This record gives sequence, structure tokens and C-alpha cells, in this order.
Amino acid sequence: MLFSTFTIAKTLLYYKGGEFIAHGPWKHRRMYHKGDYELILCIKGPIYLQINDQRFTLKPHEVLIVPPFTTFYGYQDSENDVDFYWLHFFSQHKEDAFESDEATMTSEVRANKTAKHKIFLPMYFKLTDYEEATILIHQILSIHNELSFIEERDYLVSALLIQLYKSYFNRPDSNEDSTRINYMKEWIRANMSSTLTVAEIANRVHLNPDYLTRLFKQYTGMTTLQYLNHVKIEVATLLLIRTEMPIKQVADSSYFNDPKVFMRRFKSSTGLSPTEYRKSYNLIHLNNPHVDPQIPIPKRIADSIDYIPENGDIPE
Repeated sequence: MLFSTFTIAKTLLYYKGGEFIAHGPWKHRRMYHKGDYELILCIKGPIYLQINDQRFTLKPHEVLIVPPFTTFYGYQDSENDVDFYWLHFFSQHKEDAFESDEATMTSEVRANKTAKHKIFLPMYFKLTDYEEATILIHQILSIHNELSFIEERDYLVSALLIQLYKSYFNRPDSNEDSTRINYMKEWIRANMSSTLTVAEIANRVHLNPDYLTRLFKQYTGMTTLQYLNHVKIEVATLLLIRTEMPIKQVADSSYFNDPKVFMRRFKSSTGLSPTEYRKSYNLIHLNNPHVDPQIPIPKRIADSIDYIPENGDIPE
């Protein structure tokens, strides 16, 4: 498995991005990456992509990281609708790519044997908690800087890769309690309702509610009730940024019986009202006519990275 390092002693540098939606048949045009990484998060697929001589079939909630200095294109038409986020960024360091098996990398990361200020991600992987990544990407793409000396997107791109790193290396292990908690998290998401209680969840796995809450706190940093509310707010956030549902309908669809309770908890969690959140994060580069348009590298990036040539078409 091919891994890349990402050094976060300095922020990663946001370049360009958007959300692309197409109705099949559709195939990604041929491109050449000259110094920037591209992160693709599939929402609807499959999408058939090739990097140099390696082929990938990208399915919903899967991530592909396209490294610099590579030829990249679709090798087959997607017959069904496709929908994906795409995000280009630079590192302010010369990064490494290396082969390693998944178990070895996971063991080293969990044992804290890796280099300080470096994170590692495979070129291709499935995202188990895609909601958080989706929300972060949407925030990155919605920002329109008013303070030119602060490039907020750089910090958010760095936060996104850290979140992906944590998600990938925190996958379930063979520990019985960890496996049970991950099963319960999946069960909660599949069976979420406005009436779901901690007692009902505990009964599902034949545990005392207090013991279940202690386990949840140990493995997630949240109590069972806090996790229930976290899932509800996560659902509401996705509905706000990806649909035009009225706020009351968002509250109902995210399992809140009372819209006032929903608005109070949403603002407590995000710092914004649902309406403010939607206005802040719903203006993104959508349905661009050409995926990855050729945009000159901004001066702030060129000034930071002097060894990166300008992005452009495939060399002859």
C-alpha cells in the first residue's frame, strides 16, 4: 500500500477546489499534476480513475489522493450519476511516498513511533466517518476571504488531513470493547430516532447503561447521550449544506421533536444558528464546466514554495 507523508509543522496551502456533479456517461479528462496534491472524496459513484499505470474504482465515501507529478485521467465511463468533492493543495515541505502494509503503519502510529509533525495517509482508502470530512470540505470551499492576510482555508485543509489521518488510524481493532463500541456507533446511526434512549442502546448489547456510558467516554471522548446529540447535529449540518430543506424540516429529519430545542443545541454546538450556518457554508464552486480548471498558482503559494513549477497542461 502506498502512503504519503504530510508535514504539518507549517500549514498546507489551499490551491483550488469544488464539487463536481455529472450525469452519466462521464469520464474524467486527462491531466498532469505538477506540484499539487489533489484529494477526491466520492459522494456518488463509481468513478473510474487512473494515476500513471494504476487504476482505481472510487465508490461512495472513498478517498483518493493524487500525488504531484503524475498523469491522471478517467479510464472508463461512469454510466450513472457521479458526485465528488475535489480539492488541490500544496505542502510547504518536500514530502515522501513509501510502500508499507496497513498493519505495520497502524501499529507504528498507535505506538507513537512516527516523526513529530508528520501525518501519513494512503493513496486510496474508505472513510468510515465521512460526515465530518464532508462538512470540513464544504467549509473550505465556502470561504471567501475578507481578511487578505489570513488564509483560513490553509488551516482548514491542514485540519481536514489531520481528521482523515485520525479517522483512518482509529479504525476498529480486535479489542472486544472497542469492537462493541464501533458496532454500537453504527447501530445508533442506522436506528437513530427522536425517541432513541441510552437504556435502549444498552439493552441492545446487554450492558448496564452506566457501564455503556463509561465505555463510550473511554473510546469516543463522549458519553452515550453526547454521542446521540453529536450524530443528530451532524445529520442536521449535512442537510443544511446539501439540501434546501426548510429549517423545521431539517429539525424533524435530524430527529429533534422540538425545533426550538434543535436551534438551541445547534447554535451551542456550532456557534451559529441553522440559518446562519447555511448562509455561511453553501456558496461553493459547483458544476464547474471543466474539472480542475487551470488556475495560475497564487502568489502567496509561489512565494512559499520556490521549487514547484507552475501547474499546467500535460507536457508534450
